[in-house]
Amino acid sequence: MEPKKPLIDRKLIVDLLYGDENYVKEFADASVGSFSEFNEHFREALQTNDEVKLRNAGHKIKPVAQMMHLDYILELYEQSKECINDPDMQRKTKDLIQEMDKYCETLLEELKKLA
Repeated sequence: MEPKKPLIDRKLIVDLLYGDENYVKEFADASVGSFSEFNEHFREALQTNDEVKLRNAGHKIKPVAQMMHLDYILELYEQSKECINDPDMQRKTKDLIQEMDKYCETLLEELKKLA
């Protein structure tokens, strides 16, 4: 499944903030930090085959990603868990890292514009 463009629905964010436009910038700034950290930890976990680090990264970002309907990031995360647990799938990790980097780069650009 390819991600929809744009990734972020501003109205959805405003609705999550109970219609208060004043908090959109704060939400976007906090999200930039969270998704940047997630992407870094995701990459490191796959490169080192560290399932604990991968799960910790996922648990921290999953609720926000679900609220924002960022289904593609969740799909990539689920695929990555399969790769770590299956030696035959580990060759796919490089592709997953590249795809997550690309997705997060677009997501972060959109969040910065939102702020």
